[in-house]
Amino acid sequence: KVLLKNVMQAKYDKAGLPIAKRVVDPSLVGLVTFQPFFDHVLFHELSHTLGPAFVLNQGKDEVRMALGASYSPLEEGKADVMGAYNILYMIELGEFPQDFREKLLVSYFAGLFRSVRFGVAEAHGKGAAMQINYFLEKGAARFDDSTGKFTVNLDVFDKAIGELVHDVVLLQHNGDKAAVDAFLGKHGVMSPAMEKALSKLGDIPVDIRPVYPLAN
Repeated sequence: KVLLKNVMQAKYDKAGLPIAKRVVDPSLVGLVTFQPFFDHVLFHELSHTLGPAFVLNQGKDEVRMALGASYSPLEEGKADVMGAYNILYMIELGEFPQDFREKLLVSYFAGLFRSVRFGVAEAHGKGAAMQINYFLEKGAARFDDSTGKFTVNLDVFDKAIGELVHDVVLLQHNGDKAAVDAFLGKHGVMSPAMEKALSKLGDIPVDIRPVYPLAN
């Protein structure tokens, strides 16, 4: 994968940070920065290469074939959360500084709202909704109905990330499409809290359109 840093910077400037300022509690917005945003996208792509490729006890049946249309949203969600998990592991190894942890956690969570705007009918959007709802259920994040903004529980977020990686990878490993459909049916939906937060983003672009003058 080739990530053009100037393109990623534009995505962050035009959508990522403006969205974070409207959906994340003001006390946490200062932790949303470009570097963890970029690094998480990079580790998202790397994480597509990790996890089970074949279904348990099914010979050479690929996970992709076993899960059918449910594979893509689960896989995109897996790459997201595993990307965060792997950066946390790099921090643990000392490859990233310790003070990168909180920036990564809040920037990652805020970034999910950029992805979920693609809609839950689209793989990335459904995968993002799956993560947001899972973290709300686990108490790693909370929605304040009075402010319409989300807060992140930094003390338990790491644990919730590990649990979601575990759950998703096992779903892939088992290859049980009915179980995956039930999981996505519960978590991969646009909840009232998400709808309320997203309703304030109408003037923020969903994405950017890169222009390449030399290519005409």
